[in-house]
Amino acid sequence: MIRGGGHDHEHHQAEGDAERPLYGAIALTGVIFFVELAGGWWTGSLALIADAAHMAVDLLGLSLTLVAAMLARLPADPKRTYGYRRVEVLAALGNAIALMVATGFLLREAWARFAFPTAIAAKPMIAVAFVGLLCNVGSAAILWKASRTNINMRGALLHVISDGAGSVGALLAGFIILQTRWYRADAIVTVLICGGIVLTAFWLLRDSVNILLEGAPAHLDIDEIRAALKEIPGVTDVHDLHLWSLTQGKDSMSGHLVLEAGRDHADALLAGKKIMADRFGITHVTLQIEKENAV
Repeated sequence: MIRGGGHDHEHHQAEGDAERPLYGAIALTGVIFFVELAGGWWTGSLALIADAAHMAVDLLGLSLTLVAAMLARLPADPKRTYGYRRVEVLAALGNAIALMVATGFLLREAWARFAFPTAIAAKPMIAVAFVGLLCNVGSAAILWKASRTNINMRGALLHVISDGAGSVGALLAGFIILQTRWYRADAIVTVLICGGIVLTAFWLLRDSVNILLEGAPAHLDIDEIRAALKEIPGVTDVHDLHLWSLTQGKDSMSGHLVLEAGRDHADALLAGKKIMADRFGITHVTLQIEKENAV
């Protein structure tokens, strides 16, 4: 019991440490928002103002991500026996929708800029966009490691990447305007950026919905798992096999093993759990043993 309690304490402490990157990302995104908003009014660049609005949406998304990460650490209770880890997935889903909304706003602004181009102070625009890009790179670096194993953090990283794409677009448009005075470049670059934002939002939306629908994790092959379990001595069939994720990186499996008469149930269960842990990295395993003549 002491060992189990210590493990749980270290587990929650590690998850608390994983939230720290979000504080830095939120702070940097807030800086970019105020810089770009002020820079947009100063230079007359609708691109910077639109990107500042995008930053405001991302601040909301990152804050939602932080709240979800904190809620996910709450212990399980009799009504929520799995705890609150699914809040992370809901936050990721909300982030994907927020990205779509931000993209719609940017596209509307791009159309307005293309139809009614206005003069822009290109040099200050480039300077402000460059500061924004540096902050985005810093935020992405902070979130990168945590995002590899956590869908909630991945949603936050995609927000930051989309912000960085907006800064790059503003830089490109600024350079084109500086050299040619062709102000419609701002709108064209924005549309290209929106394509990338939609693609990343779609990936996040797809993965979130798959988890919420109890879909099998993409990196696991159910037929391969069934074949591996049939390798257990005495197992003649495997049925009612299910794979799902509580949240990204927390995979679970359940199934029924049909065992020949006279075979030891405990040995089959231990062998099945060992196969799932060693070959597939799944430790949350529920197996039920059935006698061959009972099927």
